[in-house]
Amino acid sequence: MKNRMSKFSRIGLVSGVLMICLFIFALFYFQQPESSAEEPVVTQQDGFQVATINVKDNGFYPANIEVQAGVPTKLNFKKKSGFTCIKSVASPDLGIDVYLEKGDNFITLKDLKPGTYKFHCGMYMYFGTITVR
Repeated sequence: MKNRMSKFSRIGLVSGVLMICLFIFALFYFQQPESSAEEPVVTQQDGFQVATINVKDNGFYPANIEVQAGVPTKLNFKKKSGFTCIKSVASPDLGIDVYLEKGDNFITLKDLKPGTYKFHCGMYMYFGTITVR
């Protein structure tokens, strides 16, 4: 009887380890793949300059962008995965504090004056700048 229980315990342990491995594999396998082609950082769209900032698990990419002064601006904090600690972006300089959803997160900024504006994640771990020329 003792030998039989030991056999079932080992089968349960091996099954549990396999289930955990499958879960971890599925977690990473089904994330949206990164695009191999980098999209332009700043584009023109409907009278706005749109600056795309990718939100990844280890920061903002690019962390430093340049836009033109006097042109209405939209920032797109693009979050391709929900598996990142960056949940929000804030900037006292720009007057924003926004929770980021998976996908596109547009923030409209009007009448930016020349200068450098800082932004950061909600936990003050990752930082970036917007330089207006």
